[in-house]
Amino acid sequence: MINKYSRGEIKMLKSFKLRLLLVIFIVAFVGLALQSGNTSRSLVEPVIKYVLTDYGVEKNIVNWIDNWRQIKSEISVPAESRSTLQIPCEYISIEKGYGWQWETNDKKQVFIPGVYLGVKDNTLVKPVLAGQVVELSNNEKGRTLLIKHNENLFSLYGGLKEILVEEGSQVEANQILGKTGENLYLEIRNREGPQNPQQLFE
Repeated sequence: MINKYSRGEIKMLKSFKLRLLLVIFIVAFVGLALQSGNTSRSLVEPVIKYVLTDYGVEKNIVNWIDNWRQIKSEISVPAESRSTLQIPCEYISIEKGYGWQWETNDKKQVFIPGVYLGVKDNTLVKPVLAGQVVELSNNEKGRTLLIKHNENLFSLYGGLKEILVEEGSQVEANQILGKTGENLYLEIRNREGPQNPQQLFE
């Protein structure tokens, strides 16, 4: 049977396995030592500090976290660059942010795919970007409209008490879509689903 891996690749794989085994052993040892009492802790803590500082583990962890944050922020920015999107209206506060939130009434975690903005009554709302109105609807929280900006970017505006555009119409970035009640719900979506719009308000 022909080996599909080179000697260098096999050596690197063995080295990786050994390092992984060593990490698992160290984590298990440290966990047991820290739980067993003050004497073990006083012996283990200097070793952990030595490994973290002299072997650059701490620096690598910090770099990894920074890289992860950067990747996350790049993913959460919608299909258009941040500079092309505008805040849809003047607002007082972010009442509920994007992501998982605890609902006291339902007593459970719920996912909010947009943001709820506290606004003054009758605040004028503009689109985050020019596009086409593709859907108008009503619910118990007010009127809602959905705008298609391109094949990969949509924005949804909820909590409106009045809509000043028609379904199918083209809207410019400076055009008034409607008027709010005391809050506005904003959601931004692309092909992957809802995206975090809170960067617009930072």
